[in-house]
Amino acid sequence: MNFSKLSALALGLALAAPAAAQETIRIGHATPETSPIHQSLLFFEQELESRSDGAFEVELFPGGQIGSVQEMVELVQSGNITMTTGASVLLSSTVAELAVLDQFLLFDDEAQAHAVLDGEGGDALAQAVEARGLKLMGFMELGFRSFTNSRGPLDSVEAFEGLRMRSADNPIQITAWRSIGAVPVPLAWGEIYSSLQQNLIDGQESALSSMVVERFFEVQDFVSLTGHIYWPELWLADLAWFEGLDEGQQSLVTEVAAETVALQRDLAATANAETLDRLAEEGLAINELPAEERQRMGDTMNAAIESDIRARVGDAFYDDFMSKLSQ
Repeated sequence: MNFSKLSALALGLALAAPAAAQETIRIGHATPETSPIHQSLLFFEQELESRSDGAFEVELFPGGQIGSVQEMVELVQSGNITMTTGASVLLSSTVAELAVLDQFLLFDDEAQAHAVLDGEGGDALAQAVEARGLKLMGFMELGFRSFTNSRGPLDSVEAFEGLRMRSADNPIQITAWRSIGAVPVPLAWGEIYSSLQQNLIDGQESALSSMVVERFFEVQDFVSLTGHIYWPELWLADLAWFEGLDEGQQSLVTEVAAETVALQRDLAATANAETLDRLAEEGLAINELPAEERQRMGDTMNAAIESDIRARVGDAFYDDFMSKLSQ
């Protein structure tokens, strides 16, 4: 986003701000209004406004209406909006240390992911985030990712050969997918549906709930449960804004944010659990990638990217973070 667009947006938001609000929190995010992320942010809006007796007002801008994930991070860093969310894989261009989360089969399950990210592992990442002028409000849940495609069941590593798939615009991820013969096509999140519909790509990988929220089932025939990677959705705020709040305000915002993250994770877990039934009802064929093939897939991809990740985050950070997985 260029300077003139940023200035125009900042001016428009300023003119739209109600004068009566003591502290207006503007939150932009890329997910639809039906998503667990937006639904939890509605809770944040209601609770913070109520419990602050109107001292805070929250304005939500869902669906990428004010920019891409990267553009909204820039808006937060420049103070033009207050908060945003983004998947870790999309934020590593801003916070290099997040590349440690680009590894495959990093966590055994959601419980382990939560324990690491809510503990010392998350603390290390939060420090890296703050060094970029951002405040980490919490790790929201996207869940483990699986595949939809229109070509056939993904039941072996060889089945990925030649698969045209949407990839995040992330060099590490692109390298990983190429290592098993897939053909990654970097696309913005909002471009996936139309690209599937026009057969520009064969498939995509996402959290299970996204397959319903984004209605990918309308343009796909197969679901393959690969569970290959876990990406959290980081909730970021303008660090300067947060530090400018008084102690009581910081405490309240932090408290309500923690409740919001907990709610969002519950909503995401419910949505993911309900997804398979919905996809089956929509007529998609569902298969599970066998455990031994899943392990082979992860080993191949991680071997292809470990040196790149170490180069991005540094050996010391990498080794320290990895040591926290077994704590």
